[in-house]
Amino acid sequence: MRGHTSAAPRYKVNSKGKRMAKNFGFHVALAVLSLIFLIPIFYMITTSLMGEVESGSGAFLPADPQWQNYVLAFNSKFLNWFKNSLIVVVINVVAIPLSASFTAFGFTRCKFKGSGVLFAVILATMMVPGVVTQIPMYVIYVKIGWLNTILPLTIPAILGGGAGNIFLARQFMRTISPTMDEAAVIDGANRFQVFFKIYLPLSAPVLIYMMITTFTGVFNDVVGPLLYLRREESYTLALGIYHQFLGSYTPTMYDPDGNVTVVGTFPNIRMATGMYMLIPCAIVFFIFQKQLIDGIQMGSVKG
Repeated sequence: MRGHTSAAPRYKVNSKGKRMAKNFGFHVALAVLSLIFLIPIFYMITTSLMGEVESGSGAFLPADPQWQNYVLAFNSKFLNWFKNSLIVVVINVVAIPLSASFTAFGFTRCKFKGSGVLFAVILATMMVPGVVTQIPMYVIYVKIGWLNTILPLTIPAILGGGAGNIFLARQFMRTISPTMDEAAVIDGANRFQVFFKIYLPLSAPVLIYMMITTFTGVFNDVVGPLLYLRREESYTLALGIYHQFLGSYTPTMYDPDGNVTVVGTFPNIRMATGMYMLIPCAIVFFIFQKQLIDGIQMGSVKG
């Protein structure tokens, strides 16, 4: 009996030690991976603080930080591009969650013949690569005269909100008790009142998640504006940076004496402008990190 009682604590100590060692190794691996992923961002920050010649010399740290690079990157064109991006982002951030939740409400509470088949067809569109539909959509927008306008970047936002967002909103709405809208209908409310006064407020967590993902996706989008915007004054910020800083970049040149000569747009200014693209998304992520994690869990657990 004594041998039996003495073996139990030893087993617990050993299992606890193994668990602690496993957790320690897991956290070390995560820390190493985090550092690897942060290297490009760190390089962007350091290069944005370098001088003109230093930024093209392959240096990794600035000898004398040049904060005026951020002032040089912040010009009138930048402000106009940022305004265009803000218009497109605001319209999408409002329209996509609203239209997706409205469509999801129809599949959740407004039962009709063939709703299951229609919902399956909508989900099937998630399997179609976006590049496949770019050419026919481009032809359609050109024929109706939407080229060089922000309409191709905004109007589709009110047409359903995307299959993924519809699925996520539907899964969340299925967890809301149907007795609530039944009681509202008995009191005289119509379907629109049920949606706007009951389901839309209760769906706030999933709506916030869709707004965050929409913001980051639209703000960083280059392909859409690159297809439809041809005039410089209509560029979004991402497209303007692409054309002015990436498209016009010329590689580093060396003279016969081996001295470095950087021609075209200097890498330090390009990196400073890139930081302006990074900062808004980083702020949104750190503020709404909990909502992002909760939104991912909603799609896998609820419903």
